Amino acid sequence: MNRKAHGFTIVELLIVIVVIAILAAISIAAYANIQQRAKNTAIINAASQSLKMIQAYIAANGTYPLTIPTSSISSCVTKDIACKQENTTASVVNSSFKANMNTVGTLPSSIPPVDDAKAGIIYWYTATRTMNGESQPAILVYFLIGTNQQCGVPGVALQSPDAETLISSSTGYTRNSGTNATMCRVSIPGPAHS
Repeated sequence: MNRKAHGFTIVELLIVIVVIAILAAISIAAYANIQQRAKNTAIINAASQSLKMIQAYIAANGTYPLTIPTSSISSCVTKDIACKQENTTASVVNSSFKANMNTVGTLPSSIPPVDDAKAGIIYWYTATRTMNGESQPAILVYFLIGTNQQCGVPGVALQSPDAETLISSSTGYTRNSGTNATMCRVSIPGPAHS
């Protein structure tokens, strides 16, 4: 009685291993993309919530929540994560800004950081800043993971070299920042000068 042994050849095993490796690589890439989109969605939602709260404060009080008559001032909006904007020092939560915003609600406490140099949402007031020729001294600055990402809120602005003149962005984002980040600078409409 001759029995023929049934099994897999080395070539068949190698083909199966290659197919499994390809499927694993595709799955890992898809997972990384899903994580990036989830983090960016969380950042955009927090920026949108912050923008709406600042607009509610302006509507209730007729002024921006943090101003300085002749200069520039900023505050970190997110209190549980330090705000970092590229190579500048980290912004902290300004106590006046926080107290003013607490009168209309609760700001987002944290968002996913983009990297070690880009994190949080920054409220930035410069008395002489304009947007499309009109006085709009307050902006929000935040970053998204990946290049050419849509900022997801209205009022996205491009900055001129003088840093105080903004124009509307036609791309939906301000600019790419580094190799894997998008900067979002959003103008906050409100009273001309507070």
